[in-house]
Amino acid sequence: MAKIKTGPKVKRKGGGVAAKSRAVDALAEQLRGSTAVIVTDYRGLKVGELQDLRKRLRPKGVEYHVVKNSLFTRAAEKTERSGLDSLLTGPTAVALGSIDEVELAKGMVDEARLLKALRIVGAFIGGKTMTVEDVQTLARLPSRAHLQGQIVGSLQAPLAQLTGLFQAPAQTLIYVLSARAQ
Repeated sequence: MAKIKTGPKVKRKGGGVAAKSRAVDALAEQLRGSTAVIVTDYRGLKVGELQDLRKRLRPKGVEYHVVKNSLFTRAAEKTERSGLDSLLTGPTAVALGSIDEVELAKGMVDEARLLKALRIVGAFIGGKTMTVEDVQTLARLPSRAHLQGQIVGSLQAPLAQLTGLFQAPAQTLIYVLSARAQ
């Protein structure tokens, strides 16, 4: 039998098992450091639009990556965020941030409004999978810092009134004594 020539060996596009393992480890590390993950469908976006989107999100503390679903599923399993696999269908990109979850949701909803082709699929926040509607509702909430300010303000008001009540008798006594002295 004659040997058939097949041509030169061609490297595979995927980079092999070791490269995929490194990619999964890198994604898992980013997942561990993030408070929230928003999953998007980037179909229809041009490369320049994706680059501009990344540039706008980076100063806000958000990383935006196009990911392969199977690799991201493995990374999610490594970080015990197994609810993410239900959101990973079709071309997927994820926004990962260690910022306030509300700020991340606001940023991504605003970007989806700007870029009509960008579609939010869902999110994984606080150990729970969220739908698109949940993300949009979350984006309408005030930020954590604003809510904390409201709580502090509501706690300070009664304390200020209480301080005023305690100071009132002493001030009245001082006024009476100063009137007597005159």
